[in-house]
Amino acid sequence: MKTIAMLSAAVLALAAPAAFAAPTVTFVGGSGEMPAGATIIENFDGYAPNSSIGTEAFAFSTKGRRPLYGSTGNFAALRAGGSYSVDFAPATLFSFVIGSVDSYNTLTLLLSDNSNVTYTGGEIIGKLATISGANDALRNGLVTFNASGGPKIIGATFASTGNSFEFDNLAAAVPEPSTWAMMIFGFGAIAGAMRHRRRAARALA
Repeated sequence: MKTIAMLSAAVLALAAPAAFAAPTVTFVGGSGEMPAGATIIENFDGYAPNSSIGTEAFAFSTKGRRPLYGSTGNFAALRAGGSYSVDFAPATLFSFVIGSVDSYNTLTLLLSDNSNVTYTGGEIIGKLATISGANDALRNGLVTFNASGGPKIIGATFASTGNSFEFDNLAAAVPEPSTWAMMIFGFGAIAGAMRHRRRAARALA
């Protein structure tokens, strides 16, 4: 009985973190290489070149400023008032390559606990201010959001109030199967313990 109680407590601690932790962001300028375990879920090559993919959002092939690293074929670009949203299975990592970020660009991450976090301008690449200058490696590269310390990421909305916001190769990494198996086993153990307690209570009655 004591073993079941200890297992239940461990599973609950794993399934429900004690405190909210917003996803952390890293930016690798001059790189388009996806992080280990991440799979590209959208590269916009399935759209006809220069076609609409949302409100003032387009899958451009040559028009606009393509993210320099890792982007081939089509890429996404938002004009003033534009937005593009994507949903995916709960993920611990969400990555994409980005063109030079501007102060009027925003990214909102949707989380598995029904909350969301919004990053604006330089915050999208983990900077307090938007980087400017001629060095492309400082302005273009790989952005990765890590949600391993809190609710998983289940979607993202890119938006811009000015021309423009360019990104490509959206990728996500789902939790390891062993993690899901441990949680399912733990919930089953909890359910079994509850059934055992009910039977014991009926026998005593």
